[in-house]
Amino acid sequence: MRGVVRFGLNEMDKKHLDTLEFPQILARLAQHTTFSAGRDLALKLEPTHFPVEVRERLQETAEARHLLDAHGGLPLGGIHDVRSLAQNATRGAVLQPTDLLDIQGTLRAGGRVRRLLARLQREAPLLADIAARIETCVPLMNELGRCISEQGEVVDHASPKLSRIRRALRTAHERLQEKLNRIIASPKYAPHLQEVLVTQRSGRYVVPVKADSRGRVPGIVHDTSASGATFFIEPLPIVDLGNRWRELQLEEEKEVERILAELSAHVADLADELAW
Repeated sequence: MRGVVRFGLNEMDKKHLDTLEFPQILARLAQHTTFSAGRDLALKLEPTHFPVEVRERLQETAEARHLLDAHGGLPLGGIHDVRSLAQNATRGAVLQPTDLLDIQGTLRAGGRVRRLLARLQREAPLLADIAARIETCVPLMNELGRCISEQGEVVDHASPKLSRIRRALRTAHERLQEKLNRIIASPKYAPHLQEVLVTQRSGRYVVPVKADSRGRVPGIVHDTSASGATFFIEPLPIVDLGNRWRELQLEEEKEVERILAELSAHVADLADELAW
């Protein structure tokens, strides 16, 4: 549904529209819209005094009715109201992956509608003309698809740096796990463990050590059990490995934030097109 030029209804016009329950009609129309932007447009509709525009609107309605009957309507799956996201981006906000997925889905849906109506131009020439003005923002859509997975995560190949960091992160984690497994299986440490397992406290890997064996497992105490019978200790042999793993996590977070900021800036550059 396209925007409508307002002509400034006078008080008499508004009184007649209220008598005709025109606001209630718009409310019922809005219930059939697909998303909030369409709902806003529906609620803002006003009658026109110009015969030419009346005929044009009636023709658009007839074309839309035909599309519903002959083709089941328009492929609007995946479309979202991204106006606020685009506006936030212009203010310097860093959009989250799920926000960027909404924008990508909306661009894809817009492209589908544009292509469909281009094929059906003979059947719906006025709607095809409106659809031809849809901005598909292909470079942005492709970049979002390259960097964000369908699960809403920034993918490894979003940047060469992120790819390198994540490879190093996986290697560091594997080394850390291997060292921990050797520790809990070691005859030197196993008798002093409350349980033969590895857990985490404050993002650090720890083992549960019996309180009376605390001195037998040198390391950093990160927590204790409610009863005080167990100390959760990060063994000294893994501290450096744990530090490296944490450093790489912070590097990953920083690079992901940089990528999201870069994508958000791209969205900001196209805010007018996205909010059309």
